[in-house]
Amino acid sequence: MSEQQRITWDPEADRRIRRSPFLMRRFIRKRIEERVASRGRNHVTEADVDESASMYRQYRFK
Repeated sequence: MSEQQRITWDPEADRRIRRSPFLMRRFIRKRIEERVASRGRNHVTEADVDESASMYRQYRFK
């Protein structure tokens, strides 16, 4: 990812992702960042995490 396409995270969104299982965090982060980038954005919000939580229900995000 180039410097200008770097994805940033809201602190609360990041905290919620850290509650997911350690081995799945990288996968979940990547999927959320890909979805955000595909929408032309470069910042992940809690709403993005909420949307992903419905897709990956078995992992804790709250």
